[in-house]
Amino acid sequence: MGNGKPPSSIDLDTPRPLDDGTLARIGAPTPGPIGLDSKGGGEKGSRASMADRIVSYARRQRGERVGDGQCFTLVDRALRSAQAQSARDYGAVTPDADYVWGSAVTLADLRPGDVIQFRDYTYERTIVTDGDDATSTDEHAEDRLHHTAIVHSVDGDGAVTVWEQNSPDGAAVTRTQLFFTSRTTTRGNRTTTIRVRGTFWFYRPEPR
Repeated sequence: MGNGKPPSSIDLDTPRPLDDGTLARIGAPTPGPIGLDSKGGGEKGSRASMADRIVSYARRQRGERVGDGQCFTLVDRALRSAQAQSARDYGAVTPDADYVWGSAVTLADLRPGDVIQFRDYTYERTIVTDGDDATSTDEHAEDRLHHTAIVHSVDGDGAVTVWEQNSPDGAAVTRTQLFFTSRTTTRGNRTTTIRVRGTFWFYRPEPR
């Protein structure tokens, strides 16, 4: 998708942070009602089951390449299989567009089955371990320059596990933890710093 194919995957280490250069933007359309406060088989039930179907579709594709292997294709097919509106329902889809996938939500409201759209996203992790004789430093960086992913779980402290494909280029569907807030934490003799840059949008899919 986009200028080719979004970048690499990550590991599931500790959660972290957001610096002044980061824009967590919530794009159009204007957010609609996203509360799930009805009972029984009303809006709450339909939205919950739709989100479950979206996540289940992605989970079933693990280790496979969906369609043309682009990140857009995995998300588009997952939403359509769950009878949710997809990006094409919100406007023209072009190779480098910042796609819209439903009603905009915030990181605080993010749930499994939601969709994340990335633009020039980067996260850098530095782990410094103080030993008895020496200090070791481990550094790791990931990016998603133009990318789309499905939320599998919201892990707290800005960490979100997603389903995605084509990250790195040509990769099959995989589950990955990403970070959306910058933070430094110390546990014992280990200090972990996460720095997040770029722009990302969070969307809640809407039923057809």
